[in-house]
Amino acid sequence: MSLPILATEENWQAFDEAWSELIKNEGPIEDLVQSMEIVAAKRRLSRCMSMLREHADKLAAAGRAEDAALVLGAALRGGAATGDVADLLWRHSQTAWGEQPWFAAYIELSGFRPNASDLRRAWVCFDDMRCYAPGVVIFHRGGWGIGEVTDYVPGELELGVRFSSGRKDRFPLRTAVDIFERLADYDLRAQHLRDPATLKQRIQKEPLEILRAVLLRHSGKTSQISIKNALQQVGLDGNAWSTWWRKTRMQAENSEWFRVSGSGQKVEIEILRRALDPVASLKRQLEHAPTLAIALSRARDIFGSNKLEESVRNVGLDVLERLTLTPKTPLDDRLSTWMLLREHRGVTPVGLATMLAEAKAKPNPTDPSIPSAVWALIQKIPLARDQEKSVTLLQELFGDAWIDEAATNLHHASPGMVKPLVDTLLAAERTDDLARQYGSLLARPMRSPFALFALIRLAEDGKIEGDFATPVQRAHAVIELAAQLAEGRRGNALLARAEQRLVDLMTKGDKPLLGQWLVEADLVVFRQLRATMQRGVADEIDAAITDAALARGIDLLRAEEVPFWEEDRIWTTRAGLDRRQKELREIREVKIPQNAETIGKAAAYGDLSENFEWAQAIEEQRHLTEAAATIERELRIAALLENAPIAEDTVAPGTSVHYRDITNKEEHDVWLLGPWDNEPKAISYRAPLAAGMLGLKAGAKAAIELPGGRIEVEILGVKMIDVR
Repeated sequence: MSLPILATEENWQAFDEAWSELIKNEGPIEDLVQSMEIVAAKRRLSRCMSMLREHADKLAAAGRAEDAALVLGAALRGGAATGDVADLLWRHSQTAWGEQPWFAAYIELSGFRPNASDLRRAWVCFDDMRCYAPGVVIFHRGGWGIGEVTDYVPGELELGVRFSSGRKDRFPLRTAVDIFERLADYDLRAQHLRDPATLKQRIQKEPLEILRAVLLRHSGKTSQISIKNALQQVGLDGNAWSTWWRKTRMQAENSEWFRVSGSGQKVEIEILRRALDPVASLKRQLEHAPTLAIALSRARDIFGSNKLEESVRNVGLDVLERLTLTPKTPLDDRLSTWMLLREHRGVTPVGLATMLAEAKAKPNPTDPSIPSAVWALIQKIPLARDQEKSVTLLQELFGDAWIDEAATNLHHASPGMVKPLVDTLLAAERTDDLARQYGSLLARPMRSPFALFALIRLAEDGKIEGDFATPVQRAHAVIELAAQLAEGRRGNALLARAEQRLVDLMTKGDKPLLGQWLVEADLVVFRQLRATMQRGVADEIDAAITDAALARGIDLLRAEEVPFWEEDRIWTTRAGLDRRQKELREIREVKIPQNAETIGKAAAYGDLSENFEWAQAIEEQRHLTEAAATIERELRIAALLENAPIAEDTVAPGTSVHYRDITNKEEHDVWLLGPWDNEPKAISYRAPLAAGMLGLKAGAKAAIELPGGRIEVEILGVKMIDVR
């Protein structure tokens, strides 16, 4: 076994025996010189000095004075006491190089003598000087970059350098030693200077060899940041660096010659002098991961290798399963881990099977908008690919009745489950169930946007039929959905993805679907849609509405004064504003603290794997936080109706409207107030009925699209309300 390996493992007895064998056989010194750096790093040089002096003397006696000096110099570089090596190093150096014509000059320039005040620095300077020769690659610390020594005459004590920029110059030898870093042949910077095209190919084809070169430059171990800097110095950065790093890190994790530790931006890689047992290496990586999420991420990377032995994979799976039992491990991390175990083993892990069985035993909620315990649990599976595979969990849990379960609860399906469930229901000819779900989701689109998108496509392709809402009503539904997604997408990747899906579905193609739905819409419809869009929608949706209006000859962009209710404000009475502010205080000061207390009590029980109350409390925490943030945004744009420019004869927020339903000839009185007002006769001016009447005067008639269908109204009278 080599000296560097024994020094790394601190097997000092075997190290001494191997060293003695080296002395006896008069072998090469390269491994010994390398091991001196390792011994020094472990602060064990003092134990080596006696054998080091003995070895140096025997090398010199064998006519190898240069090797003797280099061994002693390596110890001095590593931190050996100068008194232990000074005389020997000087004597062997004189023997090795004393007859060279440059020796006296180098001694004078470097100050290398037994009595030097800083013998270590003097030796390093002397050693560097004697190594300069044409072809040596250097790095200029002053900012000139990488260069190559083009000519050097030892007697002249001056060398010429050509830099990669094309600049040429000459430097006194003593100055060169101070400002240059002499680069080893394995240094990527030296290789880049000599043959950049070949190095570029090697970076892509031999990533581990490139990594090895970087690690050698950093004494065998360094961080991701240092590796990135090293590759940037040879032209690999940006996306190219990111791609290379992902591939190289995965290969290093799968190699027995590298040890990868840390996570995120704090990854460290170490080159090993002896191959690791792959089973022990993977086990160590996973067991020492700070969280289950990090262990799972590493396992996914490693399991992606086609060369991974089955025994190694099985050990990794066993470790991951044990980690799911760690107290306070987040439920979503455990679910992801169980789904990985299920994928590789082909059976549902005991922990997941138990949790599903207990969820199934719980009574179903009476409110269909609330998912059962089973669906609530499956909804927490985070990754889309795992969500898709979770469909088979339903098959295992419900047997032959699983399709009925899917048909009833499609609106509770997580995004990844939607397509396989819809495809299955379609293949099973459950089109009536799909049509029922479509009608329900048009009325409540935020309940399951991804299911709605899938059903819209089926309906438009004629694969499901039913008494659906009219095209204009569908447009109202998706614009309302677009506004809600725009309000909630910030910081929520799922809603952002849903918004993009909605944009693609409604606005892309030769004949955008939104335009087809509005082909018969009139000015009133477009005004209603614009009122909803005032809350904010994606630009593509806004443009599609404008295009649809222009196609109907309706210019929504004509210059005219915008009614005050179409401004980006929420109009309300003072009482309504107080009510909304009180609601926010109730959430912030009462409900959130109560929820935190509930979470704390549940967490105190330790393992939360079977505690659905804790999971529900965590979900409630998210809902409360989102609700508080929404109210805060609304309050920032709130305005009092008492300050609004309300006209006496025009339907507007802050007015009382007497109207007739022309269809059934019934007359009604309503107050149009803000969304937070709760007067008995009041409706929100943003509600479809009110939005359809805004701007009308007494005697005017209008057709208004409501969620339940179209009605025609006649305005009989308009009065202002005292909103103070």
